[in-house]
Amino acid sequence: MSWHEIYEAVIKIWDNIQYFIAGLLGASVVTRYHKDRLKTWHDYVVFILSGAFTAHYLTQVVIYWLSLEPIHAGGVGFLLGAFGGMVIQELTSWIKTGAYKNQNFFVYFGEIIKSWFNRGKK
Repeated sequence: MSWHEIYEAVIKIWDNIQYFIAGLLGASVVTRYHKDRLKTWHDYVVFILSGAFTAHYLTQVVIYWLSLEPIHAGGVGFLLGAFGGMVIQELTSWIKTGAYKNQNFFVYFGEIIKSWFNRGKK
């Protein structure tokens, strides 16, 4: 194996993992704002990994769908990681609490977003 082939392999791995890393960082930053909902280390791991996987698989789709330049991929991956982790965490919370029996997920999620924005207001 030549150095050129090794370099190409490293670049290919980087192309496949860069959105995962951006989503991992985005979800990690947002955990600070969800301390009250993330109780155990398992909750943190699910939150961060779900954000990372969401960013990994959806970044290129969102860039294509919104007709963005590829240079914005890192920021899109970061935001997808942050919001993807939040959506998956709220979905699991909706199922764990049994709210799915009484309430639509989108209504439940809307109430969570409203309460999140109203934090700190009197």
